[in-house]
Amino acid sequence: MTVKCHVSIDNRPETTEAVFQAVPRVGESVSLSCDGNPQDLRVSRVVHVPDGSLEGAAIVVEVTTGIL
Repeated sequence: MTVKCHVSIDNRPETTEAVFQAVPRVGESVSLSCDGNPQDLRVSRVVHVPDGSLEGAAIVVEVTTGIL
């Protein structure tokens, strides 16, 4: 089963969607395509945002290009 997450890079206001095999954990390294180029990023925060329904729940994964 895969998990679709909203991803915010370096606290930018825009987010992109990414599919992971499992929800990434804080401190893990993830590889994402940024501006068409693959980039390794570090997970800095994971937030679960429910809206009252299972279908409407969202997971926001904040990642950083900096080293934690």
